[in-house]
Amino acid sequence: MPHPPNRTNTVKLCRGQTKVLTIQVKTKEGKCANLTGATIYFTVRDGATGPVLIGLISPDGIEITDALNGKATITVDSDLTNIAKNCYRYDVWVAYPGDPPERHCVVKNAEFVVEDAITTFT
Repeated sequence: MPHPPNRTNTVKLCRGQTKVLTIQVKTKEGKCANLTGATIYFTVRDGATGPVLIGLISPDGIEITDALNGKATITVDSDLTNIAKNCYRYDVWVAYPGDPPERHCVVKNAEFVVEDAITTFT
C-alpha cells in the first residue's frame, strides 16, 4: 500500500531552480535540538521508497547555521533540480555520533514538486 504524502512540508520549485530550505530541528518535547556534532541528510526520491534522485549530507549542501538552536540551511542547487516535472518525496534526517549512530527523522515523506518553468526568454 502506498504511503500518503506529507503535505504540511511541501516544497515547490521550477526545473533548474536553486531552492534554499531553512529548517529548525526540535525534540519530541518541542525544544530546539542541539545539532553539535550531528550530520544532516536530505534525500529526494521518486516515490516514498523509490530510488534517490537528490542526496545531500552536511556539510555538502547543508550548513548547520546555529547548532545550539537546531537551525540549518539546505541548498538544493539548480543542477540537482534539473529533473523531470513530477511530484517527488523528500526526507530530512539527523544523525548523532555513536555506536551505532542515533538517527532522528525531521521531515518524512513530504512532497517535492518540480514544475516546468512558466516563462522562457529567447
